[in-house]
Amino acid sequence: MTKADFNLMNLDELRRYVLTHREDVNAFYVYVDRSKASGRMIAINPSDPGWENAVEQKIQQATEAESN
Repeated sequence: MTKADFNLMNLDELRRYVLTHREDVNAFYVYVDRSKASGRMIAINPSDPGWENAVEQKIQQATEAESN
């Protein structure tokens, strides 16, 4: 079996790979690391009363970025 080269995948391709190969823990960690580095992931503090607004803003920014 040929092992996937995650370095050759862009982030969306890697995401699809992780979703179809859920048993591949290494792929998952690579995806999380690259997502954090690209700013796709945000940290949420559940004790922060404004966490929902932060999530909504991030979603709106991502949606606007995709439409441009």
